[in-house]
Amino acid sequence: MSATQSPPKSDACPFTAPEEKPACPFSKGGDDKDMMNQTSVKINALNSLLPETQQKKNQEYLSDPQLASAMKEGTKVVHTAAENSMFTKRFLAGTINKDEYGRYINSLYFVYKNLEALLIQHKDHPTVQMIHFPFELTREKALLQDLEYYYGKDRLAEITDEKTITPATASYIKALKDASEKNPALLIAHSYSRYLGDLSGGQILAKRLKKHILKIDVTDAAWDSYDGLQFYNFDHIANNNEFKNLYRQRLDGALVSQYTKDLIVAEAIYSFELNIALFDEIQELSDANKLVPTLKERGVSGAEIKSASFKYAPSTDLLVGFASGALALAVGFTVYQRYAERL
Repeated sequence: MSATQSPPKSDACPFTAPEEKPACPFSKGGDDKDMMNQTSVKINALNSLLPETQQKKNQEYLSDPQLASAMKEGTKVVHTAAENSMFTKRFLAGTINKDEYGRYINSLYFVYKNLEALLIQHKDHPTVQMIHFPFELTREKALLQDLEYYYGKDRLAEITDEKTITPATASYIKALKDASEKNPALLIAHSYSRYLGDLSGGQILAKRLKKHILKIDVTDAAWDSYDGLQFYNFDHIANNNEFKNLYRQRLDGALVSQYTKDLIVAEAIYSFELNIALFDEIQELSDANKLVPTLKERGVSGAEIKSASFKYAPSTDLLVGFASGALALAVGFTVYQRYAERL
């Protein structure tokens, strides 16, 4: 071959020795296609880890989230823990006193006031609006009525002053606000644990309160009254069980991704833990004799009872006057009969 003659063309890969003859990474052979496919798979896998890809995945709504059952299953353990707290056991046994119950609904007043304000603030959120029933569920007004019953109208402003918020209650309120800022959908976890609890076990607690705090017997006419127990009176709900089923259906129809669903279940567990903290705090305050005393009588002060007794108890003069009037009426009727007989 002359110096000016071009070398013969070869399909051999210029990057490998001729005797090895492996597939050239730049050729279009079948093995090369397999390698390219594997590379593509790896690239796609890496892309799935990118923040923007994860964000898109997190935004994909589940067609059937089954959120109600997920929260029920997810909160089983902490639910049992709440039932086994000292305060809850005493509540169910009917051994809590009126001051302890007063502290309980005082804390709940602040919790519901903030929860319901946040639900209204985010009522147009696609997830929140599914379970927002302000007409049927709102408890703030009912709790105010109960607080007035146990502490008196004159002390209501003092009892509901935010300066009186206890540490456990403050932590609960902060958790509600943090949840709404992170994702308003998390509010449905708190709505679930509170409202469905009030419509279920809360009705059992109401009966305990009637018997042990208000000293009302099941045979008394006052048994059907909700004086001092308006918190448990959902008078805009005709049937509690039917409403709870509707609420669960709404939960299962909520627009959530798998990521959001997991966050909501975790938040529901947290909400139970916050309630346990409330129970423990009340027990601690009671043990330390630091509870604000309620009125000694059922929602009215001693002065009001005395005033009512003076106003409505019949005096001796009133009884004598009534008897004299009745006697005069009887005598007059007798005289009229005799006069009529002579006609």
